[in-house]
Amino acid sequence: MSNGNPILGSYRSRMIYAGIWALVVIMQSVVVYLVSADLPFGYIFVDSVVFCFILACIIILIWYPVRFKQWERRTWHFNLAAHFTLAGMTVACWLLIGYGFCFLTGSTNTEYRHFLIISLWWKTLEGILFYIFAILVYFLYIHVEQLKEKAENEIHLNRLIRDGELNLLKSQINPHFLFNSMNSVNSLINRNPEQAQKMLVALSDYMRYAVLSTKCEYSNVTDEMENIARYLSIEQLRFGDKLLYEPSIDASCHTVEIPAMLLQPLFENAIKHGVYESLETVRIVAKITKDRQYVNIEISNDFDEEGVSQKKGSGTGLQNIHERLRLLYGTSATMQTKAENGVFMVIVKIPLMHRV
Repeated sequence: MSNGNPILGSYRSRMIYAGIWALVVIMQSVVVYLVSADLPFGYIFVDSVVFCFILACIIILIWYPVRFKQWERRTWHFNLAAHFTLAGMTVACWLLIGYGFCFLTGSTNTEYRHFLIISLWWKTLEGILFYIFAILVYFLYIHVEQLKEKAENEIHLNRLIRDGELNLLKSQINPHFLFNSMNSVNSLINRNPEQAQKMLVALSDYMRYAVLSTKCEYSNVTDEMENIARYLSIEQLRFGDKLLYEPSIDASCHTVEIPAMLLQPLFENAIKHGVYESLETVRIVAKITKDRQYVNIEISNDFDEEGVSQKKGSGTGLQNIHERLRLLYGTSATMQTKAENGVFMVIVKIPLMHRV
């Protein structure tokens, strides 16, 4: 959703807003003149223009606390107190500026000065009513924009899911990974049939989990890490001692739900840019912890700082993860990457409760 002010966002909205206030000025001037017939219409009209102009500017500024304050995360009585405070500040600021301007630059007409004094009560009421109306309009606008954004995100996410199903063997199950795994099985059949059988079972379970994961949006950490273990056990037959896997998962994280197959591209990235391009042993360390608000996932691997990995960067796999997190959690989830001292690390923070 756009953070820009809906009134100032386009020329059309600015003209509509100015037209509304012009109508308010005319109607208010006529009504007040009929009630206060002793005061010339010119004084009443100028008074209305000044106060309406100031209030119109203040209402534009009210958008920013309404938009950027996280009202939905507060209790109703906190929000009620906050609105009472904001309404009081708005009306007080409006009257202070308006009356200060009129008294300092106004005429010496005693009738007009008397009018300013006796009109204080209904101007106060007017300011409160305009504040309530502005708040309702702003919240309605935000709600409509959120509904539109949610609908667009759902369409986008559904498209990604469909594309993921169509490209499963091409992306999640890399053709090179499948080809190399079958070659490894073939070479083990005569030399070590028992190990070949274990590898086929692991490959079958891995592919079954990958296919089933396209039908569900979330999975728990235990299932995800078990599938990662199958994937790495297959890759370890290719790389042998070059691959050293060290998982560390807090017991409190096992049942926590995360997006299905979210971790897979992280380990594929570690294999591709770490193990595959290295001549020495590469440690892949997976650390999953939980605090009061987030599941913290850290995947790190050794890499050659002067090798090809550094030139290739993080790749599209990590970009896809970032996009999935944005669609599922908005700005609540984060992903960071850093490379230092020969270690590349991806840090993902997933909120425990909040979903878009």
